[in-house]
Amino acid sequence: MKTIIRFFLTLIIFSAATTSCWTPPDYSPVPEIVFNSMDKFEVIEPFSQSKQDSVVITIDFKDGDGDLGESTDNRNNPNYGTWGNYELRTFRKVSGNQFEEVILAANSKIFFPVLKPDRKRGPIEGKLDYAVYFPYARNARMTTVKFQIRIRDRALNVSNAVESDTISVPLLL
Repeated sequence: MKTIIRFFLTLIIFSAATTSCWTPPDYSPVPEIVFNSMDKFEVIEPFSQSKQDSVVITIDFKDGDGDLGESTDNRNNPNYGTWGNYELRTFRKVSGNQFEEVILAANSKIFFPVLKPDRKRGPIEGKLDYAVYFPYARNARMTTVKFQIRIRDRALNVSNAVESDTISVPLLL
């Protein structure tokens, strides 16, 4: 019996010591992002059955007040302007180290969902994946591209911009 009591007392003391020492991270309320990785998969578009490349871009994020993401009800808010809460700019290689922006309709107004469903204020960090598709079409050429990404929170604070590695995808020119 003494052993059981000691065990539970040790467990309670250990739990109190570990939870009382934890302090939440002190992140800025302005989101901060870092490019993590990019993967390419060949997929079949379900409706047309045509082949396309799916490029999944992963970024790491930190936000001090956790107000990242938007509900579908608020995505028409005019304060978001032309790019929603996830901005993806595509640049194609033209020569040497020279790139020029390619305007893709799929990149026009992108949103990701609310990342803290309870919406309680507090720091949040994690990974955010976004997939962009490049169909293999008769007029498409394999082209080296890179991406520039920014996000913004519901208070309209805009993160830093990060740039991806380069990758070759079919692109209509």
